[in-house]
Amino acid sequence: MKYLFLDTNIYIDMIVSRNSSHSADSYELLKMLLDHDQVKILVPAIIETEIKRHIASEVKNVGKLVQEARNSINKVYWINHVEEIRIYNEKIGPLKQTLGSMVDEFGRNEERYKNDAIQKITGLMQYRNVIRLEENSDLLLNVQKRKLYKLCPFHIEDKESWADAMIIETLINIRDFVNITDKDQIYFITRNHKDFSKGNSQTERTIIHPHIEEQLSQKNLLPIFNYRSLYTKTLIEDFAVEVTEANIYQQLMEEAEEERRAMIDSARDEWHAMERESAGLSSLSSDDAYIERIAESNEVEVLISTIESSISSLDAEIENTFDEYSQFESDLSAKPIEDLIERILAYNTQSPFLQISYKSTFSEEEVRDAVLEFVNDHLFRFEELESFLDSIKSKDYFEINELVSFRDLDDNIIRLSVIGQLDPRDDDTDSLWVELYKNGERISYGEIEIYYGYINFDEDGGAADGSDESISYRLGRVIDDIEKVVEERKDSVSLMKDDLNKLRTILDI
Repeated sequence: MKYLFLDTNIYIDMIVSRNSSHSADSYELLKMLLDHDQVKILVPAIIETEIKRHIASEVKNVGKLVQEARNSINKVYWINHVEEIRIYNEKIGPLKQTLGSMVDEFGRNEERYKNDAIQKITGLMQYRNVIRLEENSDLLLNVQKRKLYKLCPFHIEDKESWADAMIIETLINIRDFVNITDKDQIYFITRNHKDFSKGNSQTERTIIHPHIEEQLSQKNLLPIFNYRSLYTKTLIEDFAVEVTEANIYQQLMEEAEEERRAMIDSARDEWHAMERESAGLSSLSSDDAYIERIAESNEVEVLISTIESSISSLDAEIENTFDEYSQFESDLSAKPIEDLIERILAYNTQSPFLQISYKSTFSEEEVRDAVLEFVNDHLFRFEELESFLDSIKSKDYFEINELVSFRDLDDNIIRLSVIGQLDPRDDDTDSLWVELYKNGERISYGEIEIYYGYINFDEDGGAADGSDESISYRLGRVIDDIEKVVEERKDSVSLMKDDLNKLRTILDI
């Protein structure tokens, strides 16, 4: 029997089209292969859990990418010549409309996409010839030992790889779960060479990590163990008879060509990344390195610190104002009724236009209620203040997203957002915009400009020319403005407290 042991990323590629080497048919082709009873899949329970955990974020990321594409197309403009601008408008209009429709379509169906994906995975986990492996206490103990002895995948400093460790321990102890014979073959397929492979070079990433190899050998599993990184290529080369009998060979060949191209593109990108890194430049393979640098910069730390201190101060002022109101209620209840009535009458005499409702027939409770009604109608907007407090949302970290939002006492919606996207390219520039909005209108902004730098090498492998990468920050104005906007809202809250204290003085409470 041949057993497939697939890592989490292989399953996710079948569900989310993030890897061109896996077509939309990959999921069904795998089920067709299982139907012929010559192949079985071994699935540690942790992998099913990890897949379902990742699916939600992968589906959400699809929506984010479509939204970023629409935002980017909206920023495009053209040369302002009559004929040129006419042609531009004819071409750009349909693109904007299509991307807008895609954003709306995704928004309506995001939850369904996620549920459908989870159902597909659940269906596969329950399919014939799929063996689900539940962890036991011995396995959990072995994972703890791996952590203690810094065995792969805990050999990577400061990396918590509990799920990967569980996968490795399940693989090493597979005979505790399944009757594996010396005639069987196990194929472990993963693209996560950092955690499972010997090293990161093209050669070493195809070799299992020595820690795992040694333990497989101790369990007499090494002769029947096969380590692979390319899913489709493995099926075509190592399962040729089985895929032919399952009548899926041709479809897999088409996938394999895409897998080959993706591998070439990946190798090219990695080589280019090595060239850049040799010159001290960041890799262009991901925007993560740049986002991390931006988040750790002094300028952005000032921005986040300003947000935290301003919002914290606003929260405290609102809470303090509620406490003042609560204390006012308590003190009002304790005020002798005769003194209170005397003070009310004196106030009403001096203020003919804004009076506390009072009648001589009022009971003691009605008198006190009349004071509270006056406070709530004219001085203290209790429900609006509650809504204000509940609406305040802020982040204590930097990301391309909304950092601050709230609806103030005057029903204005305030938002501070980081807008834009990074598409790292040699000798090119991107910008992120930190924008402050009031009711959808931008009232202030700052810019973070990223220049990616470049390096060129001559025929002898020496550096011919190049330029350092750089990040420039123009955030002073927007930092001042968000602080000012929050302070103004804080003042409006303080005013309610001041008015309440004035009434305290008038009524001698």
